[in-house]
Amino acid sequence: MAGRLRVSRLQVEREGGRVRVAVELARDGRTAHGSAEAAEGEQAALFAAAAAAVFALNQFLPQPWRLRCEAAVLQPVAQREAVIVQLQLRSEEVEERLVGSAVTDRIPEEAAVRAVLNAAERRMTPLLD
Repeated sequence: MAGRLRVSRLQVEREGGRVRVAVELARDGRTAHGSAEAAEGEQAALFAAAAAAVFALNQFLPQPWRLRCEAAVLQPVAQREAVIVQLQLRSEEVEERLVGSAVTDRIPEEAAVRAVLNAAERRMTPLLD
């Protein structure tokens, strides 16, 4: 059985009113990189982090499958906050919506990346094996 996807690197840079997020994902010795940039702001930064993770995930998917990030939001949950993402997984004949979440500890962008993996991994695993 193949290994799980994991975040091997996450970099968040804020400069000049912009935020840039770079993500490296790893699985079974393979790595994939994704990055995204947005105007500074909590929601925009979450979406950029989720989009960067999706860009990296697409490098693992076989053709014609593709993921797209539709939303990434921060929600209060039981005296904490969680990031919830909605993804679209498509092929030529299939379109599915995937939802994932992750509790935010210190870095909301990290939670956004973990939420993407939470949403995608179960459905993607059969496509990767």
